[in-house]
Amino acid sequence: MSKIKLKDNEVLYLIVVVLFICSFSIFIFFKNFDFNDLVGIELWFFNGMKFYMLFLFSRLVLHLMLSFANKFFYKTPEKIKYFPLVTVIIPCFNEEKVINNAAKSVLGMSYPNIEILIVDDGSSDTTIDVIALLERKGKIRAIHQENAGKASALNRAIIESHGDFVLCMDADSVLNSDAIETGMKYFEVDPAIAAVAGSVEIGNVNNAITSFQRLEYVSGLNLFKSAQSFLNMVIVVPGPIGLFRKSFLQEVGGYRSNTFAEDCELTVRLLMAGLKIIYDPGMVAVTEAPEDFNSLISQRYRWTRGIIQAIRENIIWLIKPHKSFKNFTIIFYMIIESVFIPSANFLFGMFAIVHTLIYHTNSFIGYFFYQLVILDMTVTLFCVVTEKRSFSLILYSAINRITYGFSMEVVKFFSILDELLSLPMTWAKLDRKGM
Repeated sequence: MSKIKLKDNEVLYLIVVVLFICSFSIFIFFKNFDFNDLVGIELWFFNGMKFYMLFLFSRLVLHLMLSFANKFFYKTPEKIKYFPLVTVIIPCFNEEKVINNAAKSVLGMSYPNIEILIVDDGSSDTTIDVIALLERKGKIRAIHQENAGKASALNRAIIESHGDFVLCMDADSVLNSDAIETGMKYFEVDPAIAAVAGSVEIGNVNNAITSFQRLEYVSGLNLFKSAQSFLNMVIVVPGPIGLFRKSFLQEVGGYRSNTFAEDCELTVRLLMAGLKIIYDPGMVAVTEAPEDFNSLISQRYRWTRGIIQAIRENIIWLIKPHKSFKNFTIIFYMIIESVFIPSANFLFGMFAIVHTLIYHTNSFIGYFFYQLVILDMTVTLFCVVTEKRSFSLILYSAINRITYGFSMEVVKFFSILDELLSLPMTWAKLDRKGM
């Protein structure tokens, strides 16, 4: 696939073009569509979507501008000055197919001062045998415990680690060779930084489902992290790659098992403690994504409910803006992104489907879909160019809204509903195939 290269000083021009496309699109929509004939629920829906479109456009402008500011105004040293011991923690449970590649990627890192802790959380396959072979390579120390969950495995390794910094990763992930050096530069310049979040990429792009997930990671997750990073308020340090100052992890009590998204819950708790969390796309974890729809639904259902649980644990800050406006802003932002937007997208989609089936016309609804697709494609354009990704992602973004994207909104909506109703759920582990 072809990739686009862009000089840093040209990014500003790209942002201007992106915003112009969005502005022109919305202008054409409101100028050319005559909504005077709308009455009843159609008029109500049209007005609601009109304000929602303006909200989405404002949201895009904000994130693009913050992302730009983060790229050009957040300066870090070019070279690391000292090399404190970093402990790399790899928790695993029945990861016989992937743990070898994960460990080898860490052994091949350029950072000169690391130790590797692999925590076997009661595996029942041959993971233990694979770990035993890895231990012979040196730098790797194995910890074995009865199955107690990922949070317990991570906390056990943090306690037994010798480094002042820890890098937590997933067993199905492979890290780039300079990931630790890239992240450690931030800790040198700011003692209030608690963690550096890395970028996650899909390593098994071999069908439509994984291709859409690659689009989702590039045009959604990483763009938003870049914007959040300028404010030192990255909401989620992802499980596949996160570099932490161990003393801060210990101060807040480490990982907890009270949610199904332990990485999000810990990140929010660090932020609520007044600490800083940033993002660097140079720290890369290539991970294995679900290849079938059932596994994907299971993963996203768990993620969504876990994020809602993390919000619930800190919802008290919504009524205490006077004590910490930053904490209030973070929780409010998470509610907008994780509850309001998925719910609004789902309800809009369902109304469009029902309206079209009943009246056999898309009338004004088609114009709204057009606007949403334009927004999706402009975001993807920005990410493709600034992150030097495959240009083919723009083609996927053109159909994402009515295919993969809407299916994920359905999953998120019912995940939110189930969590609000406190319906029981269990941790579902994905079947690893190996990249």
